Amino acid sequence: MSQLLPFPDLTQRMLAALLDLAAFARGGDAAEEIIATGEILPRIWDLTTIPDADLRWDCWLWLDAFVVWLNSQHAWYSADHTPACWPEHPPLVRELGTLAALRFQAGEATGPLPLEEWHRYALPGYLDRTRDQRRACEEKHQSWPGRAAHTRHTQVEAADRRLRVFRADVDPAPDAEQTVTLRAL
Repeated sequence: MSQLLPFPDLTQRMLAALLDLAAFARGGDAAEEIIATGEILPRIWDLTTIPDADLRWDCWLWLDAFVVWLNSQHAWYSADHTPACWPEHPPLVRELGTLAALRFQAGEATGPLPLEEWHRYALPGYLDRTRDQRRACEEKHQSWPGRAAHTRHTQVEAADRRLRVFRADVDPAPDAEQTVTLRAL
């Protein structure tokens, strides 16, 4: 695309979530009320913090619009494009959520510095960190290459072994009396 496109708009629900976070950050009565309820405020850049299905849907659609915008406005080379299968890759979803939220904040700033920092740090950082993930799906969708290692890590035997190490670290060493009692058994 050769035209300038505006940054995707947030929905009213998304804006309300950001306002709640801002009120919480300011402190005072509003923050105390939130703390008293034990509510964890949703963060639109992290889908895992959003229990409300409607807000989560809004965020998915906004991220999708953001990726289309990003690919058309900031991806000069095809290697810089985010692949269409990005929702199937949790690391990309997390990176894109943060990148989109940072760009939104920069666009809302009253001066150019936050946008300059987004261009200088956030966008190149995203492109560098996700290069291999994005390249893996350039020609056809690739499933997660780390699946085998993750499966080995989460097997019952591996988890039990880690728990034994944790337990040995936090359990106090048996004192002499306990040792004698154990040897007598």
